[in-house]
Amino acid sequence: MGRAQSLAIALLCTVWMAIGPAAGLVGWAGFAGCTAYFTSPRKGADGLPMLFASVGSGSLFAFISLLLGSLAGSGVLGYAVGLGMTCVTTYLMCADARFDILGFISGAFIGSFSTFAAEGSPMVVPSLAAGILLGLACDKAGQAAARRAEDRKVQSR
Repeated sequence: MGRAQSLAIALLCTVWMAIGPAAGLVGWAGFAGCTAYFTSPRKGADGLPMLFASVGSGSLFAFISLLLGSLAGSGVLGYAVGLGMTCVTTYLMCADARFDILGFISGAFIGSFSTFAAEGSPMVVPSLAAGILLGLACDKAGQAAARRAEDRKVQSR
């Protein structure tokens, strides 16, 4: 990755950290969404449906697990429910990849662990979504900066 591309991405990420948390979004969760974008097998706007669906499904599974865990309480029952939900949700996040729209298993895990890390805060969902869009913006801005830098090199020869 060239310097121009790196700078474009760094500036957009700085803007995210200035605006996202000020708007009540979770800064690190935005970076998790951005990471999901860059690790996705599909880039650009065409990849967004799979990204949103996969990350969102993982987040949903985590919310369900947190809800059931809170209903089970602490102690042996809570522990058993937690283990059971770990097994079920991990299986489902992997098995759901048979559906093309949910085919990005890593995205499901990013959505899930982000939701657990945010302790079930509902703000994790728009933060992840904004981060996915941040990834798209970084990708496009980085590509444009790289093209401009290459054009300048060619013109200076």
